[in-house]
Amino acid sequence: MPAPIPDTTRAAILKDIRAGEKSRGQIARDHEVSTTTVSKIAADAGIDSPFSREKTQKATEARVIDNKARRTQLASGSLEAAEEALAEIRKTLPGSALRDLAITYGVLIDKHVAIEKHDSGSGAEQAVSLLGAMFADMQGRHGDTPTE
Repeated sequence: MPAPIPDTTRAAILKDIRAGEKSRGQIARDHEVSTTTVSKIAADAGIDSPFSREKTQKATEARVIDNKARRTQLASGSLEAAEEALAEIRKTLPGSALRDLAITYGVLIDKHVAIEKHDSGSGAEQAVSLLGAMFADMQGRHGDTPTE
């Protein structure tokens, strides 16, 4: 039978459990005990589900929502920058400056579309559209030609 855990160690483990900032494994490592011991100390103290993943799940969901909001802000910013670039293009700058602004405009619009596509879903509709176009092209090249 293993030696009993000192009261000071048990109290420190219980303090970590109640703080809710560490995983069961981390508490066990910190106090050099098994994860089973940590769970038993929690149960003996009447703490139900001390290591629930619910907080982590909610934090992850919040992070996904926050990132989508950030992408929306980036999409709006890229549209604004594209509008500014277009206004400069319309001033008909000479030669290379006009070309550079046209390229900038195109890149900004492409990036906006990429961000919007990312937030619109799985991309299955684009894949179906692409496959349909490929099939139509193959039919045009090979499917409608008469054989002798």
